Amino acid sequence: MKLTVRKMSMAVTVLTALSAVSVAVPPAVAAVPAQSDLAAWQRTGKPDRLIVVRPGVVDLVRHGLIEARRRSPGVADVPMSWLAANAGPDWITQRGDDPSVVQVRAAVLLTPGTTLRIGRVTRKVLFTAGGSKASGTWIRGSRATLDIRDTTLAAVGSEGGDLADDTPLRPYIYMGVGGRLDIKNSTVSGFGLSGRAPSRFSGVTWGKGSTGSAVGSTFQGNRTGLRLAGSTGVRLDDVTAKDSTEDGFVLNRDTGTSVTGLTARSNGRNGVTVGGTDGRTLSRVTTRDNKGIGVRATPQNGLSLIGADSGSDRDGGIRLLSCVNCTVSGATVQHTKVAVSVAGPGSRVTVNKARLTGGHTGISLGKDIHSAAITGGTVGDFERGISVSGPQVTIAGTRIDGSRTGISVNGRAHGAALREVTITDSRTGVTAAATTTGVSLTAVQVKNASGKGLASASTGLRIKGGSISGASTAVDLGAPARLDGLTITQAHRGIHLARTVRATGTGLDVLAERKGIEADRGAVIAITDSRVRAPLAMAGDGEILRHGHTEVTLPPFPWLGFAAIVALLAAIALQTVHQVRHRHTPRPKVARHVRNTA
Repeated sequence: MKLTVRKMSMAVTVLTALSAVSVAVPPAVAAVPAQSDLAAWQRTGKPDRLIVVRPGVVDLVRHGLIEARRRSPGVADVPMSWLAANAGPDWITQRGDDPSVVQVRAAVLLTPGTTLRIGRVTRKVLFTAGGSKASGTWIRGSRATLDIRDTTLAAVGSEGGDLADDTPLRPYIYMGVGGRLDIKNSTVSGFGLSGRAPSRFSGVTWGKGSTGSAVGSTFQGNRTGLRLAGSTGVRLDDVTAKDSTEDGFVLNRDTGTSVTGLTARSNGRNGVTVGGTDGRTLSRVTTRDNKGIGVRATPQNGLSLIGADSGSDRDGGIRLLSCVNCTVSGATVQHTKVAVSVAGPGSRVTVNKARLTGGHTGISLGKDIHSAAITGGTVGDFERGISVSGPQVTIAGTRIDGSRTGISVNGRAHGAALREVTITDSRTGVTAAATTTGVSLTAVQVKNASGKGLASASTGLRIKGGSISGASTAVDLGAPARLDGLTITQAHRGIHLARTVRATGTGLDVLAERKGIEADRGAVIAITDSRVRAPLAMAGDGEILRHGHTEVTLPPFPWLGFAAIVALLAAIALQTVHQVRHRHTPRPKVARHVRNTA
């Protein structure tokens, strides 16, 4: 067999490197792995030390040259404990005081058909952070298997000490095409290259075409806690990502992922970011104290988010961007700026039975969405309970408590429909801006509004049924409207029409403490088959036209309250008479021998 001068030189180098190895390898056979190792070394960034795990063989490559070769105990299955015992202290250090703790000082490459197992014997594996890119440590593989169980993986300095927060060249784990990565009952901490490095090296990553699972495990203090990037069929169950410098979980372009039970806490950006995949279902996602969004969904189709629980995530609880046919069911969000936000072209979202508490806005529906439906649930203690800026929004069966403004319809919103909504203890129940059209309220109840029950400048407002009680002004109209079957009670002023506004009312029942209906100059309202009861039933310089069986009277006299006042005044009078009649009666004297000890 003829060899070129370059190939002969490489063979001589390989033979020299293998001279110290107990297993003899023929030169012609050794040249093939040597060339493969050289290619792998170049492909993976020319690390200073590289452990190449091949079926039956482990090569130790230093600066592109094979320094030693070890026969592995099995054909394809290699335990980390065996590597620690056989690689040598320059590669993997086994601590004498505790053999279950080892420190990896080299990069590890798993070639196709191999398996590396970490756990059982090695309960703690420390990966040395590099001072340069070439001196870093990592585990990578394609069409290989990495099995991590019941252990802790942590990044440390060269002497095994803690790392500084800004250390850029931390270790990482990446599984590529055809590979399998399983992590069970383990902790991975301090992994991920700096923000300038590719995202696939940001912590622990299932790459394109890989599969596996993470079960009962914690990812702490990584750049990104856990990342799926084009993976297939990965199972995530009872997994926690916390204290990441960036996102806790990133799920992007993955398919067939099973997610039940993710917890993201105190991460530097978002708790969970999902996107690039259609038909995804996420259940039992919990986010707390993240600096970004609790759950952030980038453009996708058919997302189903079930039972998400967000608390004190700084920039928002749930944010859906251009999410088409997406559903948020049974979400709980507390103490954040915007509990649920929907925005982006094409967004079609349903929010069902959410429980939202505290913050600036409960639900925000952006101007560029296609449509949205809010059904059931409760919204409480926000500046704005629900803000509608986009078209074709339906809000049905929802209760809004203690918010400054219950529902705000604003921007270019059109076709907003409120049905069987209850709003209590607000300053203003519902507002509709002049830029909106086609707003309708059906069986809406507003209770105990300290200001206005409904304030509308929206042309064509339609109210059907419902009630407003306890407001300063129940209905304040700044644009044409139609009111049918509305009941107003305990309001200082029932209905007010601004200048030149025209409106109609049918089947109205207005009971006001001062003014029933007030129409400003140029305003006209025609009421049919209605009842208006107030000390000043009709007020203002506008026209109030009555048709059909319309009744205008004083409010019913409060006989029970009057009787109570009379009884109180009578009691005061009787007590006064009694005191006057006995003002000259001498006080009784007590004999000197009697001592009053009371």
